[in-house]
This record gives sequence, C-alpha cells and structure tokens, in this order.
Amino acid sequence: MIPSFISSLILFIPAFFANPSAVITGGHLIIDRGRSWKGKRILGDHKTWSGFMGGAAAGILIGLVLNYLFLLSGIKELVYSGQIVLTLEMVFTLSFFSMVGDLVGSFVKRRIGRAPGDESLFIDQYPFALFSLAFFYLLFPQDALRIFPWEGIVAILIVTPLIHRAVNIMGYKLKVKDVPY
Repeated sequence: MIPSFISSLILFIPAFFANPSAVITGGHLIIDRGRSWKGKRILGDHKTWSGFMGGAAAGILIGLVLNYLFLLSGIKELVYSGQIVLTLEMVFTLSFFSMVGDLVGSFVKRRIGRAPGDESLFIDQYPFALFSLAFFYLLFPQDALRIFPWEGIVAILIVTPLIHRAVNIMGYKLKVKDVPY
C-alpha cells in the first residue's frame, strides 16, 4: 500500500509538469498582446498562448501516460480512473488550471510592481498548485478526497517550492530560462 501523501504527489504530476513545460513551448502569441491595465502590463511578454497550450498539453499527456501505465501495472492508488473520459477530464483539470494559476500569479506580480522574471516568494510557487487543487475539488468532489486527501495536499504544498526551485535551476543550466528562480 502506497502512503496517501506519496500517491497524491504522483497524481499531481500533470500540474507539476504543465507549468515548466510552458517555458519549452512558449514564445509565440503574447496573451495580453502588450496591453496594460491601470498603467501596468496585464501579464507580460513571457506569457504566451503557445506556452499556455503547450504546458497544458504536456501535463495532459503525462497524466494519461502515467494513468495507463499504473492501470496496466495494477497499482490502483496511482490511477485517476479506469474510464478514459473521466481520466482525461481529471488530467485536463489539473494541467489547464495549473496554467490558469500561473497566469493569475503573473497578474498579481504585475499589480504589485514586479517585473516579469523577478522572483516573488509564494506568488511564483503556489498559484498553479492552488488553482489545480481548488478546481479539481470543485469539479470532482467525490474523487478529490480519494486522490488528494488532506495529507496529500500538505505534501503538495511542502514539495511545490522545492520542485519549483529545482526545475528552474535545471532550466537555467539548460539555457531555457534566463534566471535560476
């Protein structure tokens, strides 16, 4: 039997994966098209439709692959569902709202005067995770407690800044990111 905090971390991989994948697929079609609101950019040049869609697609793909592998392996604690449509809806929710949360974090950073790429403790790390979890609970209330029980949520919130930092350092060393945070 896999402890629930470990299974929650593994089942949260689509959200964890979507966010950094946007860096790889991004760069085309700036979402806010250079517009400002109340004298400040809405999101900034780093938030693009190609990154948003590519990040969400990468998260969905990894979620479907993992679900299929764990289903075939018989590891039920690591399976969203045996139904492909429900699984797709679940990994879509985790991935899509990971990207939405990232946009919300950027919007908040612009409002408080932070430039794109500037490090902002908590605003850089948590919006993607919180949006993914919140919308998962809203859309799948009966499955959410099984997949992300309270100890799993605590584990996700503890591990998120560590994963965020590690992935950003890797991206910087691979010259995909301009800064290591």
